Amino acid sequence: MKKLRLTFLFTVFCIGFAFKWYFTNLDVEYSVWLLKPTTIWVEQITGLNFDFLQNEGYVCTHTLPITIIDKSCSGLNFWLMALLLGTFLLYKKVTNLWQFFYSFIAVFGLAWLVTIIANTGRIVISIKFLPLLIPYIDYSQSHLLLGIFIYITMLILYYLGLKWAIGVKNKYK
Repeated sequence: MKKLRLTFLFTVFCIGFAFKWYFTNLDVEYSVWLLKPTTIWVEQITGLNFDFLQNEGYVCTHTLPITIIDKSCSGLNFWLMALLLGTFLLYKKVTNLWQFFYSFIAVFGLAWLVTIIANTGRIVISIKFLPLLIPYIDYSQSHLLLGIFIYITMLILYYLGLKWAIGVKNKYK
């Protein structure tokens, strides 16, 4: 039992490391699995149109500054954190190989969905509200601060939601 749980953690860690290593060295076209859904949601919320440009990402020239959703906006690091966080919450629930498989698929997909939601929120707020702050703070600094705030908030909500959903009890009560 303990060996299966450790195998589960080790496997997910290796998969996360492989994703980070593999996607860090590739062009933006290989981040489309995170960028395309984010761009679709951003388009639906803002009403803007984005066009995909080779080696650039999704570009909207209807805004000032010009908005580019590129590889750095994919949220790969956030997705990896969400994947690993979900894995560490679920690993004690794994008792057999099928649970291992289903738990991994569930955490993989849920981390992807949470990443799309977090990225969409960050980009929409960046497009709609950050230009209002330009007289007071540099756009790149405000974009970075917004990203930190959104990602930390989403990770906390994701953790609390997963913890509630799988029934993990707090042993420090």
